[in-house]
Amino acid sequence: MFDNPKVAGLLLGSLTTFASIVLFVYVSTPEESVAPHAGLFVLIVCVSLPVGLLSILFRRFFTRTVRTIVLTFLVLDTAVSVYLTDTTSSALAMSTWILVILALSYMFLPILQSLPFAVAGTVLVTTALIVHPGMRGIDLLLIIPAAIIANFGLHWLVTSALKSETDDLTRLGNRNYFERILNDHVRTAPSGAVTTVVLMDLDHFTLTNEVRQRAYGDTLLIDFAARCRQLGGPDSGVIVARTAGDEFAILLPGVATGEAEAAVEAMRADVHGFSAGIAGHEPGESASGLRTRVTEALSSAKRAGRGTTSIHGGHYATATAVGQAIANDEFSLVFQPIVDLRTRRAVGAEALLRWTHPTRGAISPVEFIPLCEASGAMPRLGAWIVDTAVTIASGWAMPVEPGAPPFYVSVNASGIELGDPHYADRLLALCTAAALPAGALKIELTESDYVVEYGAVHANMAQLQTSGIPIMIDDFGTGSSNLERLSEVRANVLKIDRRFISAIGCAADDAPLVQSILGLARGLGSSVIAEGVETDAQADWLEDHACRFAQGYLFSRPVASADLAEVCAGLRERSGLLL
Repeated sequence: MFDNPKVAGLLLGSLTTFASIVLFVYVSTPEESVAPHAGLFVLIVCVSLPVGLLSILFRRFFTRTVRTIVLTFLVLDTAVSVYLTDTTSSALAMSTWILVILALSYMFLPILQSLPFAVAGTVLVTTALIVHPGMRGIDLLLIIPAAIIANFGLHWLVTSALKSETDDLTRLGNRNYFERILNDHVRTAPSGAVTTVVLMDLDHFTLTNEVRQRAYGDTLLIDFAARCRQLGGPDSGVIVARTAGDEFAILLPGVATGEAEAAVEAMRADVHGFSAGIAGHEPGESASGLRTRVTEALSSAKRAGRGTTSIHGGHYATATAVGQAIANDEFSLVFQPIVDLRTRRAVGAEALLRWTHPTRGAISPVEFIPLCEASGAMPRLGAWIVDTAVTIASGWAMPVEPGAPPFYVSVNASGIELGDPHYADRLLALCTAAALPAGALKIELTESDYVVEYGAVHANMAQLQTSGIPIMIDDFGTGSSNLERLSEVRANVLKIDRRFISAIGCAADDAPLVQSILGLARGLGSSVIAEGVETDAQADWLEDHACRFAQGYLFSRPVASADLAEVCAGLRERSGLLL
């Protein structure tokens, strides 16, 4: 409990307030109100009550230092009250409060601080009983041994309970401790609260232990444990545990996965090499589910070659969640111009999907699209993308060269969508309803989707091409196409992946793969769009090698539809200056 400042402040403040009220009731009785020390009791009440109320009010600042001060005040308060009481029975009754305070010290302070605190509290209250004017020796003979036994008995019970959940070497919690804390946190965390779990494993630790001997390995583990503790301050609520021989788990309340990743990567500069898995808690997810996902993330990091960090994207992209996100306007489209390299003017734009999640923030499509496909949410999301893109594009009025095709929008589609036998019919009906002319819409799919063994995929592609809607192969060169497949249903456009474009100008043989793709496209009768063009040198090289179209940051970053016309106008002005 001492790791949660708010809980500690609320409970300790409430008990302090309650004790102050009880003391006030006691001193208000007719017998005590006229006692010689009644004024001092009132003074104690006047100090204790504000302390309790302030502890409740400012509980989020209830650090260990503040808790120690408040508990010390309560011990002194109890000792003074015991001494000031007029009767022996009252003194004995009031001394029992020290047991409550000692129990609180074990709840709110680490065990190493609690023992000396408990001993000091017992000595103070016992001393107050000894010097009390009305106390008889026979009473002390019974009370003092009982107080000592009760104090050390309480300490033994607490340490025995902690030992079952404590790692002997690092003094961190063990797997049982972490699982209990994680279960409690998941069960009590407010709805929508952000929580991240990190699982770290020292790389090649077994070999290190064998070569450098166990003493060195133990030192390594202790140092690594100390560094893990520094991921959060002493009152941040961060929980660190050693869950296996060289495995450490960290609970980070209020920390997003991106922040956790940055903190983990910052550790790599000064500690032994390690792999790390990260997972953020999903709404409604159980503690065991979160634990399973972070374990999967750690396994993924190890498979990637160790010394890396992997984030488990979660299972947030379910069909229901995607439907709710669409209803809540969490999805949006941005558009990146596609440029004719001969004129350097925009001839179309690719629609790119963005998701601004209410708790995750902006999520990369690279992360959520595979999850949408796996959960069965892609058909609904794909329908929303096409509907929105066609509606937006139907309102564009982009000028084009005389006799040139209309300014178009290209939309990404998955093999799952094209596997629907009615996909082409629905798309054509949508274009007709929006009065979008033939050629103003193009469909992009990846090579892996293009070669899917779905008869409906090829049938839809053929129907769309026959109806004037071209088919593009996105990220060409990174998938598993073969020449036979490409010749069966010829794509209208091949989009060269940005990884190949980045090689232009960097190698002595001037990007042979790009030259090969351009030659293949000419043989198939397909045009080519180069993706990821970022420099004038790349654009000039592509133009010199008969690549007619390109897109990339050299021309424009993806922009909102409202800004696209201005970007295209800027490209026209710039092309006029160049020509």
